[in-house]
Amino acid sequence: MIDLVFVFTIFMVTLGPIKVVPSFYHYTKSMGRAEVRMLSVKGAVVATVISLVIALVVPGIQSSWQVTVDDLRIAGGILLFAAAFNLLNRDHPPRQRHKTARHAALSPIAIPIIITPWGAAAILIAVGLVSNESELATVLSNLLLIMLLNLGGMLFAHYIMWLTGEAFWKLLGWVFSVVQAGLSVHVIVVGLRNIGFIAPP
Repeated sequence: MIDLVFVFTIFMVTLGPIKVVPSFYHYTKSMGRAEVRMLSVKGAVVATVISLVIALVVPGIQSSWQVTVDDLRIAGGILLFAAAFNLLNRDHPPRQRHKTARHAALSPIAIPIIITPWGAAAILIAVGLVSNESELATVLSNLLLIMLLNLGGMLFAHYIMWLTGEAFWKLLGWVFSVVQAGLSVHVIVVGLRNIGFIAPP
């Protein structure tokens, strides 16, 4: 049976509002409220569509290439660890070149602010763990919940950042990066154990 706590946690640290809110705020802080709202909705919709395509279409390609779930665990774990290391060593969010709202909804809002390479890996890992349609529906529900939280976070990003301050989100980002690093090690170890590279405990 799939571990739903693990699925929600890995979605939260790789795709969730903890990383989305400060990045979205820095990208849109010079924009008007109407443009921010439009980007929030469009970006969330585009990111949701992309994440569903990753969850429902890419596993078929993965299977045809004979890439197993454990292969994804190991590769995804490496990506997760690299991303956590990068976040822990980054002092400021990357500066984005201003684009029109029509183009910005796809890039950089949907990709890479919401959906990162390690976020895509997390989706594939989670989908690879399901054993029936009910579990798949649960994983997709968790994914949609995260996207809904992202939408709320983006809509109120300026208020949230004003209320809490940037230092709070920087500290929270560090904490979640450590959690992400721990998750990456767990995912890699499970993958290596399942392929017989290391002995079971």
